Amino acid sequence: MKRIAVQLNIIFLLLSLLPAFRLQAQLSGSAAIRDAIEVTPVEEMYLHIDRDKYIAGEDIWFSIYNFDTETGILSAGSVVAYAELLNPWNVPVIQKRLQLSGGRGEGNFVVPDSVSSGTYTLRAYTNSMKNFLPDECFMQDIDIYNPFRGSEFYRKTDPANSINDTADFPEKNEGGMVLNSDTLFSRREKVHLDLAVKNYDREGSGIAEMSISVAPAGVTAMPMLIRNNKIADRKAPLKYMPESEGHYLSGLIRYRVGNSSDYSDFLYMSVQGKIAEFRYSDIDSAGRFRFLLPVDSKFRNLILQPEHADNNMILEIEPSFPGIFPASNCFKESLTDSLLDLFSGLSFNYQAGKIYSINLKNDIAQKDTSRLKKRRFYGIPEMEILLDDYIKLPTMEEVFIELLPGVILRSGKAGYEIKITNPLTNNFYIEPPLVMIDGVIINDLTVLVNLDPERVEKIEVVKTPYLIGDLILNGIVNVITRSGDFSNIALPEYAVILPYKIVDEPSGIIFPDYSSELNKQSRTPDFRNTLYWNPSVKTDPDGETEIEFWTSDFPGVYTINIQGITGAGKKLSYYKSFTVR
Repeated sequence: MKRIAVQLNIIFLLLSLLPAFRLQAQLSGSAAIRDAIEVTPVEEMYLHIDRDKYIAGEDIWFSIYNFDTETGILSAGSVVAYAELLNPWNVPVIQKRLQLSGGRGEGNFVVPDSVSSGTYTLRAYTNSMKNFLPDECFMQDIDIYNPFRGSEFYRKTDPANSINDTADFPEKNEGGMVLNSDTLFSRREKVHLDLAVKNYDREGSGIAEMSISVAPAGVTAMPMLIRNNKIADRKAPLKYMPESEGHYLSGLIRYRVGNSSDYSDFLYMSVQGKIAEFRYSDIDSAGRFRFLLPVDSKFRNLILQPEHADNNMILEIEPSFPGIFPASNCFKESLTDSLLDLFSGLSFNYQAGKIYSINLKNDIAQKDTSRLKKRRFYGIPEMEILLDDYIKLPTMEEVFIELLPGVILRSGKAGYEIKITNPLTNNFYIEPPLVMIDGVIINDLTVLVNLDPERVEKIEVVKTPYLIGDLILNGIVNVITRSGDFSNIALPEYAVILPYKIVDEPSGIIFPDYSSELNKQSRTPDFRNTLYWNPSVKTDPDGETEIEFWTSDFPGVYTINIQGITGAGKKLSYYKSFTVR
């Protein structure tokens, strides 16, 4: 497992084996050089939330827009968004990574029912925007009330957070939208909205994308969908790279004795499971490493270990959320009578929903990844031995002798070793192959030798050289157990197991349907605090769309809040009120 030497005979050999090679690009480079480069922001993020006042225990629903700062259109430059909910003292209460696609995403936070009443900050950013924290990110203050924690309310002020100044935002309409609907409705009546974008730029603009919330007038979030013209003046060292192709898991390697240049060149990552996943990262002169992971909501047990066994290593994972927060002054105050009445109404509605077990979440809306075909990182093995097809053998040594021609497991002076014959030269490779059990890399082959063949389902072997970036593997042996979870096998001290999920899957949301008379006459109360929420609405090519939802049992004035953007980068913001009697 050495770096490829630039010699003509090896180049000729590699060219002759290209059909058997699978290439995986790896981003490398000196961290010191990256940190010396100053960059300007290339992205700006906006979150449209369903409202700006909540009761502890409720869901905060939001839709994500990520813009290109130069063009103003949606940016495909990042595939992961980082969202946080900060309490009045700027301590994170909730942190989530969420998937972005074409500059759009969605998510929700469940507010813990144990939090204090006060002003909380919802903020969001991409990986490249971390270079400019705490200023250049989305931030919006919301109020959360806990009726079981007394009447004390903790406010916070942040003079530097000018994005929360809503004085310059349009009150009704921005972007030329037209919304046709009635303004007076009865309870449990259908609301039909005909929405059109006026002066729609059809030439190369694509379809307009929007999000829509409908909530009581007193809790509607103010519009903030504008560009910050000062963002181009900012510069910062390039520490965090854009996540345009996947999610970066970064960290630092320290050594108890000596430094990184004395030890392994690579850090390996494998994943427990029957389908082998493998990645590697260079370890630079500063001891830093970085893995590029696919963006999905699959939970993985990541196994990190050096190229060679090394108990001298200490591995530190860099946190996804940097912990850099804006200045804030927190003070305690008593709520006004009008705000107490408002929160009391929201609390009554929320408690009524809990009593009658009304749940707006729809878990069915989550993506089902169980049917997606998963592939081994090495593709189709050249040898695949199913042990149930053969007579039972007492030891793994005999399994290799009897069933795996060209692969030798034997005891040597330094312990057990595996040798693989190169099918092109019929000679053994000088370097050992990559050996795995259930996808986990094994350096101490005693673990393999002591494995009971009864527990093994199959063995997969790749004999030809396998090239990944500038790493060459002289064969691969993957032993797959029946459980496929590496159970009852102890990891070496130099290996680290890291439970990890790249992004959180957003919950779906459903609303009552009173189209049938039976539902309409139901005695179950409907006191939704958010009457309607849709994080992803698209117009047709003519800039038009239709929306339908039902009113609840809670009378009053409601506000329709629409935020969005056209394909040409025109910002859309629209407010309209209606009454339920």
